[in-house]
Amino acid sequence: MKFQLSVLALLLFVTACGNGGQENGEDENRRSTPVYVSEIQPSTFKHYINVQGDVESDKTIMITPKTSATVEEILVRAGQQVNKGDILAKLDGEITRNQLNQAETQLELAKTLFERQQNLREQNIGSEVEFLQAKTQYESAQSQLASLKEQYEYYTIRATISGTVDRVDLKVGETVGPTLPVFQISNSDALKVTTEVSEAYITRVNETDSVEITFPSLNSSVKKQLDVVSKAINPSNRTFGVEIYLPGGVEGIRPNMMARVSINDTKLEEQIVVPVNTVQQANDIRYVFVAEQTENGWIAKNKEVTTGLNYGNTLVVTGGLQTGDLLITSGYANLSDGSAISIQEN
Repeated sequence: MKFQLSVLALLLFVTACGNGGQENGEDENRRSTPVYVSEIQPSTFKHYINVQGDVESDKTIMITPKTSATVEEILVRAGQQVNKGDILAKLDGEITRNQLNQAETQLELAKTLFERQQNLREQNIGSEVEFLQAKTQYESAQSQLASLKEQYEYYTIRATISGTVDRVDLKVGETVGPTLPVFQISNSDALKVTTEVSEAYITRVNETDSVEITFPSLNSSVKKQLDVVSKAINPSNRTFGVEIYLPGGVEGIRPNMMARVSINDTKLEEQIVVPVNTVQQANDIRYVFVAEQTENGWIAKNKEVTTGLNYGNTLVVTGGLQTGDLLITSGYANLSDGSAISIQEN
């Protein structure tokens, strides 16, 4: 009887030990952290400088009256297309118009007298002095009339280039003069985007850099290279200017329109680039977690890294990682060196 009891106790002990081992195994599986990984492969890193710019026209001109007078008539409005030479406004030139009429009458009289003296002179009648006097008066009348016609043109304001009327700064009945511009005209065939970049980038920005210009109001963009990079620093805001000439045929772009400018100032080939949030820091040491396979399964391995440039959500790793490493991109928050992990399928 004692022997049977001993055997039964031994069996119960072995069974209990077996069950305990199974529970421990299940606990180990439960303790492994699920993670997502990405295999490290060299790629191209691009850094951009993002600034706000404005659309300008190389052919934007201000038109100023050539004389002081009252506005009699305005023939255009803002936004209207005009051609070179088109009349924009007329000023009150009544006094000069009257003088012009008198000059035309005097010219007709001087012409008649000259022709008569010329006929008499050809017939050897009359003196040479009378002929010369008549000729001088005729030429003087011609000169005076031409001068008055030129002055009278001052009372007509014309477009000096073809383009769009951007501004109309006068009203009928008010007096205008040569001191203030009254019209602004821009030519959309010569548009450019101008912006200013921080002095910190003066050595990194040049005419070979590519640039993407986005127009928020049009929901469109243009890709080009920089055309002008100023080497002079503006002392008031410590910036330098850049310009990008816009190609023809881009619909909807107008002077003074806002633009977002992204300048690709740095491009690095064959770089190890990782998401910024995968790089952690402790005691001035930067590190990431990579997945390594061991005899007992997958574990997280802490790897110290050195880093370079970053842009947006990407960061260049200059040391500590190599091609083929399995970077843990999700699930790394509670990991420590050697933690058991289970790799999830993306």
